[in-house]
Amino acid sequence: MTYLTCLGCRNKKESKSYKEITETLGVDDLSEIIFVTDVYQEATAAKTAGLEAIILILPGNVSFPENHELKTVSSFFQI
Repeated sequence: MTYLTCLGCRNKKESKSYKEITETLGVDDLSEIIFVTDVYQEATAAKTAGLEAIILILPGNVSFPENHELKTVSSFFQI
């Protein structure tokens, strides 16, 4: 398991950023990567790139569209 923080990454709201990250990690099957974020737009970009995207529900999160198809968790223990 590898933990990667993307504080210095490009725009995380664009799917091509996640493809660049996976190339850096050397992962061929993007669905093997679980991306967890509390930002809806980041989650949708990661999913578009082929990653498994999960939204972490935190106090003060901006609301998400009701009909989104992303998994949501309130704790890393739920993953």
